[in-house]
Amino acid sequence: MVSKEQRQKWKSSVSGLLSDPFGLQAFKDFLDNRKGADKTLHCLDFYENYEAHKNLNDEDQLRSSANSIYEVYLDDLAEKEIQDVGGNQSREISKRLDSNELSKDELKHLFDGAQENVCQFISDGVFYKTFCKELNVGSSSFCSLH
Repeated sequence: MVSKEQRQKWKSSVSGLLSDPFGLQAFKDFLDNRKGADKTLHCLDFYENYEAHKNLNDEDQLRSSANSIYEVYLDDLAEKEIQDVGGNQSREISKRLDSNELSKDELKHLFDGAQENVCQFISDGVFYKTFCKELNVGSSSFCSLH
């Protein structure tokens, strides 16, 4: 069962929700059957992939991961495009990636701005607000995660 403290953390901020593995999964489960939730699910995928990216320490792995994140989420032809959520940063990120002159630290934090925009998009969205309302009611199946 999800504790009252966890639910409170999830409702207090999107970052509180997304930083908790149970919260992230509960939100994904909540979104699974919601019409029009694809963009939000893509944002969650981006968030998870970027968090994993920031934990890498090898420069070649960071570069490969950064290119993959860009291609999947920010490129004009991205499979899970979040470009308008990622802000106007995608062209700048593309140029920086193409230059091959990014330090390890710059690679680790290349998508920080896009991640902030994603969190803001989710926070402002109807799905997060509805999720939080349902947490208040406590009747949804996503609240009974173990």
